[in-house]
Amino acid sequence: MTPKLTDKKAAALKAALELISEHGFHGAPMSQIAQRANIGVGTIYRYFNSKEELINALYIDTKTRITQCILRKYSDNAPVRESFRQLFSEIVHYYIEHPAELSFAEQYENSPLITAATRKEGSRLAEPIMRLFQRAIAPNLLKDMPFEILGAIIYGAIIALIKLYLSGAVKFNEENLEAGLNAIWDMIKR
Repeated sequence: MTPKLTDKKAAALKAALELISEHGFHGAPMSQIAQRANIGVGTIYRYFNSKEELINALYIDTKTRITQCILRKYSDNAPVRESFRQLFSEIVHYYIEHPAELSFAEQYENSPLITAATRKEGSRLAEPIMRLFQRAIAPNLLKDMPFEILGAIIYGAIIALIKLYLSGAVKFNEENLEAGLNAIWDMIKR
């Protein structure tokens, strides 16, 4: 694929992210995505057969970026507690720097638009995080409950913390971040 064509695809994904985070899925028709990306609607359809396909591609694109970011300093050899703290911190920092992606992720996670293939790819991207949970379960470091419940507790608490920072209700600084991360760890540790 030529760089110019790749740029157009990237522009379509970026425009879709912006519009969906601002107006939701239904407030982001393909015509507006094309207009914001400064490309023709037909160009979008060269890359994506439908809006649903574009949205699923956008999800994988954003999930890939966040996963690469939060795992850039991650090591399977670090102690479990340190690994969790590092991942939690990276997630908070990432979404504070990319609030549109947070808005999109929240909408998408609860959407019927997610496909089985997209779920499978999302799970593949999260494999290092799953390995961390497995490392924590073996020595009984975490509360005895299904992974899905632990994940929901962590995700919900981290998202709430990020929203407090983004709204300005709580000042975002390392001291407050550390207090929040310690509280999240205390919720899940044995």
